[in-house]
Amino acid sequence: MKKPLLATAASIAALVMFGTSAYASTSATYVVRPNDTLWQIAHSHGVSLSSLIQANPQIQNPNSIWVGEKIQLPASGQTSSSPSIQQQYATEVANLVNQARAKAGLKPLTVSAKLSALAMQKASDMYQNHYFSHISPTYGSPFDMMQKEGFSFTYAGENIAEGQTSPQQVMQDWMNSPGHRANILNAHFDTIGVAYDHGVWVQEFIGHGQ
Repeated sequence: MKKPLLATAASIAALVMFGTSAYASTSATYVVRPNDTLWQIAHSHGVSLSSLIQANPQIQNPNSIWVGEKIQLPASGQTSSSPSIQQQYATEVANLVNQARAKAGLKPLTVSAKLSALAMQKASDMYQNHYFSHISPTYGSPFDMMQKEGFSFTYAGENIAEGQTSPQQVMQDWMNSPGHRANILNAHFDTIGVAYDHGVWVQEFIGHGQ
């Protein structure tokens, strides 16, 4: 099973521009790693087990796959990483963030649809282009993306993760990591955008205070 990954970034800036955002999902090929199972591959990429099996008719025994074997991930129309699942997971993560902030005596973050669209843009880019980094080969840094999309802010940060199978798991991993926890509990932040796409999780944070 692929080990879940985490990364965090934060910056202080003052940027004002205007733009638009968009995202898309495509199919991809996954190469089986040691200890992988079809169930683990399906869950780590946000697809259903049945759709994964249907997309790979060459697999005669779903309980037996080989290291190095190429698995075709279902196209977006066949996956459980549908808009409803994406929205459900994003909403659950945002709720868990605000629960954690409440326990720490902090104000809740406002969920921004526009910032969530930017987060989805980043999540889809990581999934489609097979990388895990704050620096996108397509868009640059998260702060470059925010600038291009017209966000005005004083503070900004990003948390990313890959391989977790539920909002609860990714939040637990983030909260157990000092850098990610610091972003989630940063008193300077007032707005959040969250996205999930095929096993990739993204949180974008901005703050407008002094």
